[in-house]
Amino acid sequence: MTLTTVGHRPLPVPALPGHIAGWSLCPTGSEPASDAAPFGPAPAGTVRAYTASTGHDWPPDARVTIHRVLHHPLRGCYPVGAHDLLLELVTTEPQPPSAADGPDTTALLDSLVAALFAADPSCRRIMTAPAVEDTAAQEQYAAGGFRPVAEADVRGGTVLLMVVEPAQVTTIATALSDMPH
Repeated sequence: MTLTTVGHRPLPVPALPGHIAGWSLCPTGSEPASDAAPFGPAPAGTVRAYTASTGHDWPPDARVTIHRVLHHPLRGCYPVGAHDLLLELVTTEPQPPSAADGPDTTALLDSLVAALFAADPSCRRIMTAPAVEDTAAQEQYAAGGFRPVAEADVRGGTVLLMVVEPAQVTTIATALSDMPH
């Protein structure tokens, strides 16, 4: 079963620039087939994948995958909107103990988030979902501005849902005393 947006074609994931925060991004195609199960393949354009490198040397330092959450199995784990995105950043080499000795994934995450919000102004949330036992990934995302919001049980284990939202979302008053009467 493939979920589609009612009355509309699925929204494509915005493209990223080729260079961001000192990193080179190279498009690699769509998501691996294993991520699509059991919901079938993602609709065309709802996933973008990149390799990221800090220099011209290969292999790449990281893989970046961006999904429309509405077309991803995590869509049922947390309230999502049609424009919300899921960001996966996987470093391909172990991170050195000192950030000065290796690639700055915090700058990459900050720049990816800014680029994605700029490319889709209707996006109100970018999510990520590292495994609950993967504290290194959680710390990496937290350093990039993501905050934990919930845990979710998915096929393969439990994940920690983390989100980052643009200022226009986080500054909305939600106190009852601030609501018009």
